[in-house]
Amino acid sequence: MNFRFNLGKGTEAACLLLERAGGQMNIMKLLKLLYLLDRLSLDRRGAPVVGGDYLSMRNGPVTSEVLDLINAGRLMGEKDQRWEQCISDRTNHEIRLEQMPDREHLSDAEVILLNEIWAEHGGKNQWQLVEWCHAHCTEWMPVTNGCAPIAVEQVGIALGKNASQALIASRR
Repeated sequence: MNFRFNLGKGTEAACLLLERAGGQMNIMKLLKLLYLLDRLSLDRRGAPVVGGDYLSMRNGPVTSEVLDLINAGRLMGEKDQRWEQCISDRTNHEIRLEQMPDREHLSDAEVILLNEIWAEHGGKNQWQLVEWCHAHCTEWMPVTNGCAPIAVEQVGIALGKNASQALIASRR
């Protein structure tokens, strides 16, 4: 059972990461950083920052909704247009920060976690992040085509939680 995706937090977190990168970033790098942010938050707080459906893909774990936002600019049926107002459409494999939103959704504690992820992984390129995730995110399973779901319980177990701790966290 996964946590519901929070578009406001996802947009604000992506914008903060883009800002730290100088306003532009490779999409795979952004996907990995947001996934790692949720993973760290699940470990420390038992709940993600962004939430959503996690997937194993060929180049490592991703959050499905963030990938959809990057590819389509919005989520089907979503009325909130903050992502498309703040973040450019993808050009080749890059996206840009168009405008910084007011911080209305992310807590100070979540920004501290984001800063930790940036400090540890912000200097890596997308391929270094792919390699890091393949080596350290044991919830990820190799796939040759398409994707496979990653349940939040699998993330918890990979982080050293027992099955009941991981299940309790997923129900929050």
